[in-house]
Formats: sequence, C-alpha cells, structure tokens
Amino acid sequence: MVIQSPWLDLTKIARSGQTFRWRWIGGSSYIIPALDRELHARQLSPDRVEFACRDDEWARVWARYFDLNTDYESIADSVDPDDAYLRAASAASRGLRMLRQELWETLVSFICSQNNNIPRITGMLNRLCEACGGFPCAERLREVGRGALSACGLGYRMEYLARAAEQFISDKPDTFLHTYGYEQARQYLLTYHGIGPKVADCVCLYGLGLVGAFPRDVWVKRVEARHYGGAFPVERYPDSAGILQLFMFWYEREREKPKPPP
Repeated sequence: MVIQSPWLDLTKIARSGQTFRWRWIGGSSYIIPALDRELHARQLSPDRVEFACRDDEWARVWARYFDLNTDYESIADSVDPDDAYLRAASAASRGLRMLRQELWETLVSFICSQNNNIPRITGMLNRLCEACGGFPCAERLREVGRGALSACGLGYRMEYLARAAEQFISDKPDTFLHTYGYEQARQYLLTYHGIGPKVADCVCLYGLGLVGAFPRDVWVKRVEARHYGGAFPVERYPDSAGILQLFMFWYEREREKPKPPP
C-alpha cells in the first residue's frame, strides 16, 4: 500500500537516533523489524511511501508505529517565531516523525546507547539478536544468560541488561506503565540499575509516547548551551517538547557532518 504524507521521510527517520535496527537495502528502501514483525518500505517521492503490508495490518499496527495521527505540521508551526534556531531545525526536519516503539525493545536499545554512538549501538543490538535468535524478550534474555551476552560486546551494559530483564519480568511494567504520566513513569524507570535521566527520558518518549520528555544527550546539551543559555524552554511546549528535541538532535548532527569538497 502507498501512504501519502508531506511529513514521512524514511531516511530522516532511519538516521534520527530513535531506532537502531532499521536496515537500508539500497536506494530509498528499508527493512523495518519492529513489533515482532518485519516491514518492507520504499520512499517513492518526498511525500509518498510504499509499505509492503495489507490495509488492515497498516491500520492495526503500523499507523500507530509511525505516529500518523499526530499533526507534525502544526507542531512545526507552533514554534516561537522569534526562535530562529528551532524554526530552522523544524523546517530542515520536515518528514521526520517520532516512532511509537515497543517498551521493552526501547528499554534495551537505550541501555545499550549509553556512552555510545549509533553504529556501535546497531552492532551491539545485531549481535544480541544473533545470540538470542531474534530480538529477545525479557524472559529470553534471562534464559540465554550472561555467558552468551558476554560475546555481544556489551561491556558494562551487559550487567544492566541482565538486571533490567529480571526487574521487567518481576514488575511487568508493560501492563501499567502506559497509564502513567511523564514524571511518574520517569521515576519508575530510574529504579532500574544503570538507568539515568537521559535513558529514562528516551524510554518515556520513544517507548511510551510521552512527549513531555526531553532527552538531553551531548548534541542537545550543545544546542542548549549555544542557543538557549543552557536550558531549552521545555515548559513552553508541553505537548511537543520531545518531538522538538528530536528535530534538534537530527538537525545538529546533520549540520556537523563533513561537507563534500566543491
């Protein structure tokens, strides 16, 4: 099926640092492993994307994953007209959407993201999937044990994942965490061994869809220091701060890429 939207750019989403297992297969095509499924997608034009799934599967599964019910044009239009940096970031990010991902996978992914870069995170998760025969649920992660995990190059994060699996199995947060507001969900996530404020905010945003979360990694902290006197005005955007953070993160990283010689 083909979805037409002015705000749906597969390449920008794939490079935005919110997901690490999309696979580029050439041209403008990707394989998207998510939600215990695998979706093939191809960008046909700036505002048309072809997805290899039936209409009913799109409606039940993928429309929510791609956050198709959120009006990203309105979010960009809501930016303070005096904020030149954020207006530029929002304009450059046209087509970038926040994915609504599965809670456990988001938790694992962002534990692996600590003190790390996107290629290395992707490598860790790929090796984890190989060791476990696919992306592991918490029970499978506990089952394979630390011996198998040690071969995945996780470093100190191996212990964090092992203990996260135990707590996830015990607490079953996927049965209640979606009912929590941002502050309550964040405080719960901070009870996990090895999870600090940045990872907790990433899980709140990408795993729970709580757009009041505003993850601060080195890129966003740099933006805050350069353009906002050290603190972005999160309170001005209670319904979109996390999405605007995603725009800022993508825009800043793209601007820092080496430019080809003339």
